[in-house]
Amino acid sequence: MLRQPIVVVVGHVDHGKTSLLDAIRSTAVASREAGAITQAVGASEVPIDVIEETCNALKNKLKIKFTIPGLLFIDTPGHEAFANLRKRGGSIADIAVLVIDINQGIQPQTLESIQLLKQYKTPFIVAATKVDSMSGWKKTGNTCMSDSFAKQRPDVLERLDEKIYELVGQLGAHGINSERFDRVTDFTKEALIVPVSSREKEGLQELLLYVAGLAQRYLEKRLELHETDPGKGSILEVKEEKGLGKTIDVILYDGVLREGDEVAFSSITGKPVSCKAKTILRPKPLDEMRDPKEKFKHIKIASAATGVKIACEEANQALPGSSFYVIKNNRDKVFELLQNEYSEVVVESQDDGVIIKADALGSLEAIGKIFAAAGIPIRSAAIGGITKKDVTEAESVATKDAFLGVIFSFNLKVPESVKKELEISKIKLFEENIIYNLIENYQRWVDEEKASERKKAFSELVFPGKLYVMPNHCFRVSNPLICGVEVMAGRVKKGNTLLNEAGEEVGQIRALQHEKKEVDSASKAQQIAVSIGGATFGRQIKEKQILYIDIPKEDLVLLHTKYASSLSEEEKELLKETKKIKGMPVF
Repeated sequence: MLRQPIVVVVGHVDHGKTSLLDAIRSTAVASREAGAITQAVGASEVPIDVIEETCNALKNKLKIKFTIPGLLFIDTPGHEAFANLRKRGGSIADIAVLVIDINQGIQPQTLESIQLLKQYKTPFIVAATKVDSMSGWKKTGNTCMSDSFAKQRPDVLERLDEKIYELVGQLGAHGINSERFDRVTDFTKEALIVPVSSREKEGLQELLLYVAGLAQRYLEKRLELHETDPGKGSILEVKEEKGLGKTIDVILYDGVLREGDEVAFSSITGKPVSCKAKTILRPKPLDEMRDPKEKFKHIKIASAATGVKIACEEANQALPGSSFYVIKNNRDKVFELLQNEYSEVVVESQDDGVIIKADALGSLEAIGKIFAAAGIPIRSAAIGGITKKDVTEAESVATKDAFLGVIFSFNLKVPESVKKELEISKIKLFEENIIYNLIENYQRWVDEEKASERKKAFSELVFPGKLYVMPNHCFRVSNPLICGVEVMAGRVKKGNTLLNEAGEEVGQIRALQHEKKEVDSASKAQQIAVSIGGATFGRQIKEKQILYIDIPKEDLVLLHTKYASSLSEEEKELLKETKKIKGMPVF
């Protein structure tokens, strides 16, 4: 007796993972996802009779006899932020489908998936999606790809081969030998590439056939049923079910769960809890657990691998993303495992860091990873809604670093009372139900704020400048002195104080004119008329004299440190020259 293989679908965001499963199930889950992007792990079963019916012609041709009861597909979010969910999925996966848009090839999240599959030694098949979007592709609809090939023009097939061999080259660069499915000579040494169109349902026959056939042929020992072992699973979601109250959706990946069994999982407080499984429900075949079209079926026993809905007393306390265990004389061990799992994910790190709140353990783990990768320190990361305490903590951080005194809320509703606190305290809140937008929106906000801060600082900052007093260009001797100068280097602004080569103050610029128009500033090589207060031509200022912009000490420090990267090499040298005439140390 074999259990159905667990098939994890992985790949880059928006390459068509959920759409591929929709094509297999004849569902429309993808269109109902936030942003049409998968946010959480989902599961759906494809019975063997559906696979046999879909692949009948090919199955007979290849003389395959199925002994597995079907396939359990796990759909995973595709962004790199969900590496840990795929890791969790990868560790329990028997085989994987790596989805790659044939027009885009390998992307950063594709590469991450590849690394994950290699790490766990998970065999996989490549689904090269969206072939119908290729120029000239003749849509045949509901056909195997072999028949579709026969109906395409030679130039289209040539373009397809070019795309596939680009993909073969990209995969090869990452240590993976691959080939188009109908050209593979050794299934143990080459990854199959199956061209697929989810929209037209082309290539599904080959994909299902090879996934089921290869899993059955090479993973038979792994797929043996453990009917006497206590069940192990992963909680996907906590949901309200009419007539049952709160229930938990679980992927059972090992052992058996029986109605009345004592089960354990992590609570939203982080503490492990146990209770009895009062009711076990199972979705109809081809239904998606997250979004079923029909009512669930009540069952007494569930064997791996399957997705089930469980009603139990502590369901309202269940933490999505937590591991799920059936207890059979192993309570202490199970509780220890659950406690360690929670402790590893929910962390409090640096005093000065951002605050993260999320709806599920997996989400929190994912967000924590992308923030760590981006070098953003985390003060606290926890499950549950934002509280006034979170706002207070963010305020204390903001006094030291405004860019870290912020709060992130993923897939949660923020209470009105808390929103008012945020408005009063002026703490920035990032709300999202698409996880990768959190980091992208935050980084965009930081860049915009820094640019605004820099612009404001630059408008107030005194930059180095060097002027040459042109001969025969005195237009007024004093009150105020007006003469012509050329900017030799740096920049000059209205209000700048001028120094002579001895470092003595000689006057202040009251106004600038360029080509008879008043301006606020001037830069290198421009010839301008300057109005200078507190000076007399022939005394403090003379023809052919070199003048420097006097830079206040605090501005010198900022230019030397914080804004050094904004200065040109010439300006940096001028900064040293200015320090020298002011009698300051030059570094």
